[in-house]
Amino acid sequence: MLVLEMQVPPLPLLATVGYVLWPSGVMHAERQFDAFDMIICTKGTLYMEENDVPYNVGQGMMLVLEPGKRHLGSRPTDEETEVYWIHFQYPADSQPKLAQKQSWRQPLLETTNQDVAPPPAVIEIPKFAAVDLRVIVPLLAEMLQLHSMLTPSRSFELQTLFSQLLVQLQRGMASGSHQARSRLLGEKVAAYLADRLNAPFDSAQMERDLHYHFDYLSRCLKDYTGMSPLKFRHYLQVERAKPLLTHSELSLVKIGEQCGFQDYNYFIRLFKRQTSFTPGEYRKRYQVIRLD
Repeated sequence: MLVLEMQVPPLPLLATVGYVLWPSGVMHAERQFDAFDMIICTKGTLYMEENDVPYNVGQGMMLVLEPGKRHLGSRPTDEETEVYWIHFQYPADSQPKLAQKQSWRQPLLETTNQDVAPPPAVIEIPKFAAVDLRVIVPLLAEMLQLHSMLTPSRSFELQTLFSQLLVQLQRGMASGSHQARSRLLGEKVAAYLADRLNAPFDSAQMERDLHYHFDYLSRCLKDYTGMSPLKFRHYLQVERAKPLLTHSELSLVKIGEQCGFQDYNYFIRLFKRQTSFTPGEYRKRYQVIRLD
């Protein structure tokens, strides 16, 4: 699938949102401007070209036209056609990358609960794809209502709704891919492990609870996070330990126990391997309460 990848920050920002119901026989005008034009068709078919590449945007389809490219209608509508559109900007020095999406892996970021800079993020939306109108149209309707009586505060609300729309397009693209089953199971395995950090790691019990062979569960989780189940469990254990070290007066041994470590020395080794600090060093560096 051809995908627009936008690094965040900066955020893409909505310029306008609109709606039209065209009768049969109408053709989109020819134009070229410096904004992205997202078209979502909810009825009929809109026939478009972008730099001589044709697109039939039928019911339940979306197309993103790119700035600087020439786009126009390729033929008139042959039935009543309902279309929503959104013009949005993304800084010229941070142009999205147009690429074929090959993998849905979501690598985990290195973070602490004391970070003062936002972590890197990415928004991925399809160039041309089917969308779930049941999810998208209510958002578009709310956006149109806000836009009809725009004030500075409502403009901010409109931008947050646009961000929600992008999230839904990103999720819908992943759930509609041929890897959707694997991705959803990877998410399920991740949640399963997160809920059972205090219990011993038991691959046989995981098989019984999730109704798949452990090897398949492991493959799905690795496709999703890049980690094996045991490595992901260790990652979660260390992440749970971090706020306890910085925001509580619990002893290091007690924190290790609360994070599923019965062997304190193993807790130290694993924590240092993942963070380059021992638990004591991490507490001394990042603690936000005073321990007498």
